[in-house]
Amino acid sequence: MSIKSSIQINLAHSYLAYFAFSLIGLFADTFWGFGTPLKYGNAIALACFIIGPLLIWWAQSTSSKKSDTPYFERGPYRYLRNPTHIGIVILVAGYSAVSGSIVFLGVTILGYIVSNVFFKKYEALLHTEYGEEYKDYKKEVPKIF
Repeated sequence: MSIKSSIQINLAHSYLAYFAFSLIGLFADTFWGFGTPLKYGNAIALACFIIGPLLIWWAQSTSSKKSDTPYFERGPYRYLRNPTHIGIVILVAGYSAVSGSIVFLGVTILGYIVSNVFFKKYEALLHTEYGEEYKDYKKEVPKIF
C-alpha cells in the first residue's frame, strides 16, 4: 500500500472515530441529557453551520487539486494542520450551541481527543512522504489555531 493511500485511510479512521463519539454523545444526550439554552445559541449555531462546512470544502478542494507544491502549503493548510477536522468540530459545536447540550459537547470533545491519536500516525506518514519540508511546516503551522 502506498503512503498516500495510508494517509487517506488514517484520516478516514480519525473522522470515523470522531463521528462514532458524536453519535454516542447524541444518544447520551437523548437519555441523560441536561443542558441549558444559550442566550445566543441560535446565532452561534448558524455561524458554526456556515463556517464549518466552508472550512471543510476549502480544505478538501485545496487538497484535491494537482500542483507542484504539497497540499499542506496551500489553502487553509497554511493556517491549520487539520482544517477538515476543525471544520467538523465547528459543525458539531453548532449543534451543541443550538441544543444547549453539555453531555453532547463533552462527549464530542472527548471524541476529538481520541481521534487525535490517528493524527499522530497521519503526521508520521506525511513526514515519511515529504521529509524535512513537512517537519518545517509542522513547526510553523499550529495544529488547531
